[in-house]
Amino acid sequence: MKRTIVSLVIGTLILFIWSAISWMVLPFHSNTLNAIPDNTLNTEILKENLVKDGVYHYPGFPAENTPQTMKEMEEKVEKGPRITLMVFKRGKTELFSATSFLGSLAINFFTVFLLYLIIRQSKVQTSKSIISISLLAALIIGFASDLSQMNWYMFPLDYTLINMIDHIIPFLLIGLLFSKTRFKEITL
Repeated sequence: MKRTIVSLVIGTLILFIWSAISWMVLPFHSNTLNAIPDNTLNTEILKENLVKDGVYHYPGFPAENTPQTMKEMEEKVEKGPRITLMVFKRGKTELFSATSFLGSLAINFFTVFLLYLIIRQSKVQTSKSIISISLLAALIIGFASDLSQMNWYMFPLDYTLINMIDHIIPFLLIGLLFSKTRFKEITL
């Protein structure tokens, strides 16, 4: 039990540290995210017209789904620009809050715990199978989330691939950890 808890905590730290390195040290995310120039958006008009916090897109789907309103929306899409996802949050927010860090650690812990449960259910628990299961889990996340979003929301390929790598590398490291610690008695 102690070995399991230690493995889960170390796996959580691997996931958290990789994310921090990937987003704050390596240039890949900053090279694939573009800032909207300050003079492009009138934030006062946004505050007036966006009545609640949430995810927005432009052009949005019409309130009335008629052939005419759908045709008008399709014309707007064809002309551009198109903003597929934009999060709007009213008022003051913190960039790096303690709550966000704690939330990230909790999400990472449950992610590692779920990966552990999947591996534990495997009939064959060799180092090779543990690493393979970890990589397959990362690929499933990438296909179901990142590639799906690229398809529907037109995320660029470089942005999508970087996000997929952000699943693959830490899951590979966690698979290596699990193969050497928690399931140590089982070898290739």
